[in-house]
Amino acid sequence: MRVLTIFNSKNIIVIVSFFLINFSYSQKKDFTLVLDAGHGGHDFGARGPYAHEKNVNLSLVLKVGSLIEKNNKEVEVIYTRKTDEFIPLIMRADIANRNKADLFVSIHCNAGTKSAYGTETFVLGASRNQDNFDVAKRENEVIYLEKDYETKYEGFNPSSPESVIGLTLMQNIYLENSLKMAAHVEENFKKEDRFSRGVKQAGFVVLVQTAMPSVLIETGFISNYQEGEYLASEDGQNTIAKNIYDAFISYKKEYDKKSGKEEVKEVVVVKEKEKPIENVLKVQFLASFNKYGLNASQLRGLKNIEIIKSNGRYIYYSGSTNMRSESETNLKVAKEAGFTDAMVVEFKEKEALKNEYYTIELLLSPKKYRETDAIFKGLNKVTREKNNNVYIYTSGKVINYESAKRLLENIKKLGFSDAVISKIPAG
Repeated sequence: MRVLTIFNSKNIIVIVSFFLINFSYSQKKDFTLVLDAGHGGHDFGARGPYAHEKNVNLSLVLKVGSLIEKNNKEVEVIYTRKTDEFIPLIMRADIANRNKADLFVSIHCNAGTKSAYGTETFVLGASRNQDNFDVAKRENEVIYLEKDYETKYEGFNPSSPESVIGLTLMQNIYLENSLKMAAHVEENFKKEDRFSRGVKQAGFVVLVQTAMPSVLIETGFISNYQEGEYLASEDGQNTIAKNIYDAFISYKKEYDKKSGKEEVKEVVVVKEKEKPIENVLKVQFLASFNKYGLNASQLRGLKNIEIIKSNGRYIYYSGSTNMRSESETNLKVAKEAGFTDAMVVEFKEKEALKNEYYTIELLLSPKKYRETDAIFKGLNKVTREKNNNVYIYTSGKVINYESAKRLLENIKKLGFSDAVISKIPAG
């Protein structure tokens, strides 16, 4: 897009030239896809009568990636592995997060009884269905092959349904788009007369760590003689890769439409000089049960971030302005970073809350402190609340956001660098 601005004494005339979507696509990459070939190296995955899972997964990923790279120049394809090597689950997710991916696709083969067959595509979610849990358990047990897995995954137990369900509650903001991609995958498998076991939810470690829509595709049962032969064959792999590619194209079209990437004609916009509004405009780009640091990879490099905890969730905002044009620019930046559901919200920072108040969440800890302990030196009226074996410590009570920001700034000077503002119901 090229913008020419002509100033005169009364108005600002903005002439905007839009080019066709295909032209802009040829200039730069506007979508990042991470393809993940499950298992690898000393982790063979499932073993079938015709092939090992790790080899089929890699072959399929390379075929899907090749189709996209040849036909979709606007898409940057990143691979978690392109050779037979072992990549820890947490590192696979980190590759996607560091590259600010718009979509994460993990490709696997299923295993079970010799009679079991069919495809299924998983998204992250809590499920007490035993079959779904068994699939997730088999994929998650890869962590036992990693060094220091107990420390890396903070005591996560793949064999415990409660542990898996607790893990999935941490990340559900990308569920809608994940389900869309999963549905496209299974629809395309059915076009080849494959038996689709459907779209399912389960707790996969590789999905819970990603900060974008993510799916895990089980392309068939490698343990089944007939389907295992199909998965190991060149023709079968080419067909499966084309199915996944077509699913991605359908998802990408919806993504482009939602992002407003449509062809428009050249327009001339005449605007009066903008005036600031009374209140403050911020971009709400993320709501999560996870508490992220201001420089966490999940926040994708956005600047001027503010966090408010409300009803147990952390709401993340970026930018702060009283100019609507600036808020629109901030919104565009957030969406280009991958937060397609971001929106501009208006803050009345000086207005008093009704039936609520602001406090400062100092820290979360499994340790039980007293108000008089040295850690709280310089603070008054520290409160403690227990929630799921974690103690939540807060301090202060104010009724407008402007005061809450000042209180947060003072508390951070005392060493509570991860403190955030929390909105609490009165009484």
